[in-house]
Amino acid sequence: METHSDWTDLLLPSSGSGNPPLLENTMEAPASPLTNPTASSSHPAPPVFRVSSESSTAPEIGQNSTLLVSTGFPPASTYSTHPPDLILVSSDSVFFHVHRSTLQAASEHAFHISYSSLPPSPNGSAESVITISESSTTLNIILHTIYGLSCAHYLPSYEAVSTAVAALAANEIPVKRFMTPSSPLSDLVLAHAPLHPIDAYVLAAKYDLHDLAVPVSSHLLSFDLSSITDEMAKQIGSHYLKRLFLLHYERVEGLKRIIMPPPNSHPPTPTCTSTDQGKLATAWTLATASLVWSSSVDLTTTTIKSTIGPIENEIHCPICREALNNRTQALVTQWTKVQRTI
Repeated sequence: METHSDWTDLLLPSSGSGNPPLLENTMEAPASPLTNPTASSSHPAPPVFRVSSESSTAPEIGQNSTLLVSTGFPPASTYSTHPPDLILVSSDSVFFHVHRSTLQAASEHAFHISYSSLPPSPNGSAESVITISESSTTLNIILHTIYGLSCAHYLPSYEAVSTAVAALAANEIPVKRFMTPSSPLSDLVLAHAPLHPIDAYVLAAKYDLHDLAVPVSSHLLSFDLSSITDEMAKQIGSHYLKRLFLLHYERVEGLKRIIMPPPNSHPPTPTCTSTDQGKLATAWTLATASLVWSSSVDLTTTTIKSTIGPIENEIHCPICREALNNRTQALVTQWTKVQRTI
């Protein structure tokens, strides 16, 4: 088979506007089948390899067609010491110029490609075009992950991120290898965790990503565990489900343990008898009982202070006031030390 050393020249993007961020650069395609109408037969169309049964045909390119080229992975990509030598085409016909060696390093069977069966790529020319069943959004996240790059600037939704994680596994790319602490993909999940806490926890548990599940669990302190569905529980698994329930239980028990002792008493004085000090202890018990009764796992220090604070208005003894303030501050400090993650 003849090589096509000028293939990358045919795919150089031209300036354009009005396209989504991922498809910022477009170019007019040469006449079908991917050849310049004035070029000789020494520039045949690159072979197309179909990988997924969901993508039954390669993108149809004809006269006056437009190729959509990923701005993140253009023909002139500089992510390696050599030019891209493989083109992946998403299900919505966006071209991604990548390096075979990088994909192989991620997994010998990444995207179900038999790399040994691909024709050689002399002079770094991108001869092989492979259609992938993933959308451009999903493929963009996957490729950024494989290359160790962040794609946060594309602002992918949580749904897009979770779909990309599932696609990693479906395309024989090890999820745990690419979702280590502080990895770009883990950072994306964590960025969405405040608004999608249970979904992020399900994802982390499903792929046994302990280092991701731990920080995500801190966003589940206000989550109603009774709302976990059978399907969620199945995906989370017994280990991570137990740890989440234990986190809630241990925080409630920890609150009960540190909140019960009342402020310290002092020897009776003419202006503050034992009876007066008993009223302070009773007021403390009633106020803290309401906190325990609500047993909010994500109880804030502000709520603690606002619940106990009014007691001071009923106390006239300066010694008792000081004891109350000291006890309240100690409670707040102790509560901040109770574990907040699994």
